[in-house]
Amino acid sequence: MPTAVKTKGKVGEILIEMGVITPLQLDEGLQRQRLTGDMLGRTLVSMGYASEQDIIEALSLQQGMERVDITKINIAPEVLKLVSSDVARFYNTIPIRIENGVLIVAMADPLNIQTLDDLRQITGMDVRGAVSNPADVNAAWQKNYTFETGSVSHLLEELKERVGTEELSLEELGQQEIISNVDNLVELAQQPEVIKIVNLIFLTALQKRASDIHFEVYEEDFRIRIRVDGVLHEIVHPPKASCIALISRIKIISNMDIGERRLPQDARIELKIGDSLIDVRVATLPTLYGECVVMRILDRTAVRIELEHLGLGPHTHKKVINVINKPNGIMLVTGPTGSGKTTTLYACLNVLNTPEVKIITTEDPVELQIERLIQCQVHEEVGLTFAACLRSILRQDPDIVMVGEIRDLETAQIAIEASLTGHLVLSTLHTNSAPETITRLLDMDVEPFLITASLEAVLAQRLVRVLCKVCRERYVPEQEELDELSVPPAYRKDPKFALYRPKGCAACDYVGYMGRIGLYEIMLVDESIREMILERAMAHELRRHARKKQGMVVLREEGLIKCVQGVTSPAEVIAKTDKYED
Repeated sequence: MPTAVKTKGKVGEILIEMGVITPLQLDEGLQRQRLTGDMLGRTLVSMGYASEQDIIEALSLQQGMERVDITKINIAPEVLKLVSSDVARFYNTIPIRIENGVLIVAMADPLNIQTLDDLRQITGMDVRGAVSNPADVNAAWQKNYTFETGSVSHLLEELKERVGTEELSLEELGQQEIISNVDNLVELAQQPEVIKIVNLIFLTALQKRASDIHFEVYEEDFRIRIRVDGVLHEIVHPPKASCIALISRIKIISNMDIGERRLPQDARIELKIGDSLIDVRVATLPTLYGECVVMRILDRTAVRIELEHLGLGPHTHKKVINVINKPNGIMLVTGPTGSGKTTTLYACLNVLNTPEVKIITTEDPVELQIERLIQCQVHEEVGLTFAACLRSILRQDPDIVMVGEIRDLETAQIAIEASLTGHLVLSTLHTNSAPETITRLLDMDVEPFLITASLEAVLAQRLVRVLCKVCRERYVPEQEELDELSVPPAYRKDPKFALYRPKGCAACDYVGYMGRIGLYEIMLVDESIREMILERAMAHELRRHARKKQGMVVLREEGLIKCVQGVTSPAEVIAKTDKYED
């Protein structure tokens, strides 16, 4: 390596001075990084312009850190004990030695200076970082640590000793003074036990595949729950006195105003936990007894948005592909909040996302950043509504437009105008079934002739939990359950007919389910349906016609198919879908 290389500066500039990349390759890498949101070093490696070792060398020069090969280091047990396995996993670090009273830790991400500050708080020691290969750090963690179950509970006991079990209430302990003093709140949130507990809650949520973490404050209670496959589970029950400390810690890492407890706050942060790159949306809500917080987790490394994997039946999948490959028109995806509508839209866009087309989305919020999509974030507080954003998008000459949600007549009219001027428009609407979408549009005062001129299909959906394949249990259903599922006579007459139900085992954390899958019904807007729309036909009339003429499979029938296949249970289908008597 040339001796003239600087030890400070940007990573890209250092790589150029090292002779690893050219300025043109750096520009290409920066453009790719803006699309993916990934680190520049990782981007350059994926493009083949640099190796992992090149990036480590550049980072060590930039940060003035030593470079270590952790695979050749035998770490003393007493050093490992200074940083627990969960903390090491959370920060993607490994303690390697003590040097003149300073703890040296190998870091996979040397740019994250907050890691060193947190480790100083947790260990009570001066901490210095060293640069290592991310894969080597992960391997060293696997070699030297095992996941310590019950560590959250152990830390809670430590926290109880520090804060006690009595609520730090405004009335009893003069908390008003502490709340008004931001420095005191920061100091409270930087306690080692608080930092560890928040980190371990994140790790537990990720380990259990949670989509949300809920911090809930009640009059005499404080609960932390996670949502797994759409169902909430309590994971830890901290003392009520700890709520201010834990929530203050969350506000600090979310860059929120830690002193503001009277107004709701929203934030979006990015965390790297182990090998996972996590997007977290944080929302606080002032309540009668304190602030509640919900953190929505999106693990970028775990996202698999492919249309084939969502649960569409063969005939429904074929119809969706035919619709989204049309040059213009509107396809609406409908269902209640949390039914996976946005995921379905992303999956459709992935099918359409080729270099030959221009795709622009307007979303609130942008849930997932996808390469080669132009994505716009709605900001209603400054006047950037769906309608305003969509109007501007049409001036950008797109081929395909995705509107996160049609909420009002103005957005609906602009979407229709876009489809009539040669654009394919994908959007969502909150309705319970595909036929009811027509009724909803008419209720919004959209003219029937505009609906018939633009709408190509409506796809309704629900999410049901998938039975654990290890422990699912086969059983013969009772007559009442058969009636509720509308099981056809042909099935009932079969002596071998059976369904499946959850049992619970170690593989599924004794819940009986692992993951979720979609149930879908699609109604194509053909000529006969258009005539019915012009006559303002009722939803049940549209449903009856679509089932008879198009062979539309309604959600409950789709659920029955998945019950027979052993994919889900009758209880899930009955809870998530309506029964129709057409």
